Amino acid sequence: MKAYRAHRLAGMEVLALEEVSAPQPPAGAVAIAVKAAGVHLADLAALAGERHPRPELPFTPGLEVAGTVAALGSGVKGLKKGQRVAAFVPWGGMAEQALTPAELCVALPDSVEDKIAAGLPMAYAGAILALRDRAGLKAGEVVLVTGAGGTSGMAAVEAAKALGAVVIAAAGGEARTALAQGQGADHLIDTATEALDSRVAELTGGKGADVVFDPVGGDAFAAALASLASGGRIVTAGFAGGRLPTVNVGVAFARNLSIIGANVPLIAQSQPQLARAALTDAVAWAAEGKIRPRIAAQFPFADLRQAFDYVKQRRGTGAVVVTV
Repeated sequence: MKAYRAHRLAGMEVLALEEVSAPQPPAGAVAIAVKAAGVHLADLAALAGERHPRPELPFTPGLEVAGTVAALGSGVKGLKKGQRVAAFVPWGGMAEQALTPAELCVALPDSVEDKIAAGLPMAYAGAILALRDRAGLKAGEVVLVTGAGGTSGMAAVEAAKALGAVVIAAAGGEARTALAQGQGADHLIDTATEALDSRVAELTGGKGADVVFDPVGGDAFAAALASLASGGRIVTAGFAGGRLPTVNVGVAFARNLSIIGANVPLIAQSQPQLARAALTDAVAWAAEGKIRPRIAAQFPFADLRQAFDYVKQRRGTGAVVVTV
């Protein structure tokens, strides 16, 4: 089979398509014949050696896939060969076959296409993990989503609505705020023309948001922190803006705020049952039409580098997938 592999962590330039042996799943794992795989900034960071722990070499990127079960390790129950699944992958998704623990797989109904399913684990299940499981979001609470016109932000808007929250979507520019509105946001803030904290205060009668979902980092984090209600929670879900935030701990202390990390690959690794439950909900919501995942760009397997270039430019307004 073919797989993209890097023998040193020096950027996507060292990634090569190689012929390798098909993986044999160990006990409790499955091999998935990949039909589609999601592409993320996390893949680029890992290839550059910027993620910790650093992945083992040779390294194949890819954290989420959709496809069919090709082989099962001993002790696997509830799955069968040929069954369509979506899955979190502990790296290795950019290959014709990928290994993953069986407990990170969720069966797919016929109504959910592979290219849609491939974008569910990291963005949609990730948003559920961040909002419901990490931040303890309750129905009726107010959620502020920054970067709401990007992949993670759009998913968080839909997940928060599905969980019964009132959603304020913040994005830069009319085009991206329009996308957030299309995902069901109750209120919109164009951060290109409006001050985030004062507008949130206006929309909430001076209270502020109960929960913030921030996949942007940088200056957006500080503005979002100032937008929280007393006792509120902010979930940091990535750094799509390209810069780590500077945290004013004094503000967090004075207003009894909670700063919560939502590292989705780490949750999938350390709490697979929690990750699977979130993915099960995401698949069900997609089948029911409760969420409407958007594909921003789709590339053939041979054009993976073009997919990485697209992601690197941060143009994505939905999932970026490669099809095998």
